[in-house]
Parts: sequence; structure tokens; C-alpha cells
Amino acid sequence: MKRLFWASLPFVLGLALGQSIPASTPLGATASIITPEGQAVGTATFTQVEGGVQIKVQVSGLTPGNHGMHVHEFGRCVPGIDPATNTIVPFGGAGGHFDPGMTGNHDAPTTDNMHGHGGDLPMLVVGADGNGSAEVTTTKISLMGENGVLNRSLVIHAQPDDFVSDPSGKTGPRQQCGVIQRDNFETRDYPLPGPQDFPEGVTYDASKDVLYTGSAANGTIYQVDAKTGNVTKFSEGGSKGRTSALGMKVDSQGRLWVAGGASGSISILNPDGSPFKILMTPKTPLPFINDLVPLPDGSVIVTDSSRPVLFQVTPELRVRKWLDLRDTPIEYQPGTNLNGIVVTPDGTALLVVQTNTGILWRIDVVSQEVSQVMDGLSNGDGLVLNGQTLYVVRNKDGLVSKVTLAADFRSGTLTINEPLKGLKFPATAVQVGQDLVVTQAQLDKQQKGAPEPPFRLTRTKLF
Repeated sequence: MKRLFWASLPFVLGLALGQSIPASTPLGATASIITPEGQAVGTATFTQVEGGVQIKVQVSGLTPGNHGMHVHEFGRCVPGIDPATNTIVPFGGAGGHFDPGMTGNHDAPTTDNMHGHGGDLPMLVVGADGNGSAEVTTTKISLMGENGVLNRSLVIHAQPDDFVSDPSGKTGPRQQCGVIQRDNFETRDYPLPGPQDFPEGVTYDASKDVLYTGSAANGTIYQVDAKTGNVTKFSEGGSKGRTSALGMKVDSQGRLWVAGGASGSISILNPDGSPFKILMTPKTPLPFINDLVPLPDGSVIVTDSSRPVLFQVTPELRVRKWLDLRDTPIEYQPGTNLNGIVVTPDGTALLVVQTNTGILWRIDVVSQEVSQVMDGLSNGDGLVLNGQTLYVVRNKDGLVSKVTLAADFRSGTLTINEPLKGLKFPATAVQVGQDLVVTQAQLDKQQKGAPEPPFRLTRTKLF
């Protein structure tokens, strides 16, 4: 059997947030406030400070008195449906109030996010001249993490806020709006066409300069031209029973390997997108095949986030149990367990993150010895290894964390927490040259709430 060699080693799939860990550049953001007609009427600035986020608002063109002011979920100051009236209104595209705790409850600005909207802010005071201003520091929002407001909207309403009535405190029409955009930070987006794409996995084929990304919701796989951004459908969801596409990888023959999630399958697709082979893991309860990584011997190691086992696909394309994790320090718990996995450059060890505990583990390829590298990486999902630098995509926290690893890969230090320009439940990433491409999967919206269109991949420089 010919040994498989792999096209791009940095591969992804799959903290309590340490506020002392900085981003790669100072965290500040600005919202340019406009009217429904597009007229610029002011600005709002957002600065990450020790006590939370300091917000300063200066606007004009409003009636004197108090005006409700909230952070809304989507960064879209365009017409759309207002949940309060179920009609199309100015700035309805901003969605409802930012509600990271999914409380469904409008409340006072002092209410914690587990009991009220995170976007509930103090009112804006407007003078007799129609100019309004506000300056407040709040712990309800952040410029990174689960409460992050980058690429969301600040909306100013026509009426005062009673801080009680759902969904928006009887604040009336949306009169002014601004998208909260990070200062001095550049990214590039690759929009995807489907309304229910939920892009979880991503990989890169350097020979074609294309990205592949797959839908966690239906298994559809797209091919994205990394230069132009042109998107074509590579394989229809449901093909040969593939109803979910998670971790993925391209081999030296241009074939795409795809982790199949709850189906327990591993799909291999030909370079034209047609099915090559479907491999099934053992039929035991609650499979969740999440990520895979090649080894130098041509085999592939596969993580299962539900069953405490690592599988191996041999060079002959046979699936076998490689390591029973019940005999190791790794303890499976409720939720998502082992997830993203990479192999060290010398091929002697695996690094794998446990999402629900935040622990990064090292597994010796020969002895199968398991040791803890570090903790503090809760919600860790996809991994990208670049030399001694490990990038950890942290889904619920909306971050990519940079970890500097020791020479023996037995310890690591978290050095940067990077939200980019606002990540919506990122899942995985892949290295493309000196850039990183991250999926904005929005998997938190699969069961509850509405995702923000369009789904996208986001590209940024390595940091």
C-alpha cells in the first residue's frame, strides 16, 4: 500500500477568559452613527479598560430627553424585521438585543448577563439643542470573549427605556445606528452562499490555492478560491449519508478527508468531489467523530468527542481502536471532550484539546503515554500548530488564543487572546502561508436564535 503524505500540516478542528492576556494590538473600537437615510450624526467609542468597557457617545439630531440605547446582536445597520413588532423597520437588520446569556429578558443596565440582555445600557441624554452624549463604563460587555461586542451594533431609540418591558423597554423606533468596528485591525472575509451553512471544518489545498469548508448542519462542502473568494459547491450535503462535515484534511492525492460527527463516519472524497470511500467507526452508542490528523507512517488518528477512544485509520484504510482513553489521565465528562488534534513537527507526539475542561494533552505516538501540557483553554476547538506556536480556536469565547510551547511540547504559555474584528462562535482554522483562516461557525445558533448572514470564513495575518 502506498504511504499517504499530507498537503498541509497545520490543520484544525476543533479559559476561563484571562483578562490579563492581551490581544495582539490594543483593543479599541468605533461605531460611526448614522440615520436611516445614511447621514452621519456622530460617533461612539469603545475602549477595553480594567473595569470593563468604557463607552463614549456623541450624537446629534435627536429630540430632547432620554433615549433608550442598546447593543444589538448583528453588525448590520440596514432595514430588517423588528422582533418587537414583527415588521420591517429601519435598522431592523441589527437584530434583537445582544443577549449572550440567552435570557430573553430586557432589564436594567446593572443586571448581570445571566438574568438580562448583555446589550442593555444606560439611556442617552439629549439636550435642547438635539445633541446627545453618554459616558459609561460597564462590565456587561467586552471587546473579546463571550460578551464581546465587536461587529455588533449600537442602536439609539426614539423613547426612554423603562428597563422592564420585553423585548426593548418600550423605547420605540430605532432612530440611529452604528456598527462597532475594531480600530486598526485588518481582516478579509470569505462569504458563503447558504442560509444554513454553519461552517465548522476548514482545510487548505496549496496545490490549487483553495480552501475547503463544510457545513455542520447538512454536510455540504464548499470549495473557496483563496485568492478571489469565489465559492463553488464541492460536494452536496447528504452524499453517501454525510449529514455533517466537521474536521477535514487534504492528502497528497488531492483527496479530502472529512470527520462525520454523530454519524460516526469518515468520508474520503476524490479531487472532483465524488465519493471515494466511507469508513465507519464501531457501532457503539453516541459517536461524535470530530477531527483527524495524519501520522508520518501514513495512518490517521481520529478524535471522538463523545466516546473515550482515539481511532486510527491504517494506510490500508481500515479503522481500528488506537487508544482506549479510559486507561489514561483523560477523563471524559458531559459535553464535548477531545476535539482538535495536531501532530508535532517530528511526528513523535500528538497535541489534543479537551473542549469541556480546557486541558491540552500530549500523547506519545510510540508509547501512547498521556500527559497534561496546560489548562486554561476552555471551549478550545480547532488547533493549528506552527513550529512551537499553537493557535487554539475557542468557540464560545469568540477568540483565537496563541500558546507558546516548550521545545519538548510538554508545557505551554498562553500569550495572546485575539478576537480579530469580532468572531461569531469560531470553530476551526487553517494556516495559509503567513495567514490564518478561521470559520465563523455560529453553532450556538443551531438550536436557539437566528444566525447572522452571511456565514463566512475570516482571514488574518498570523500573530
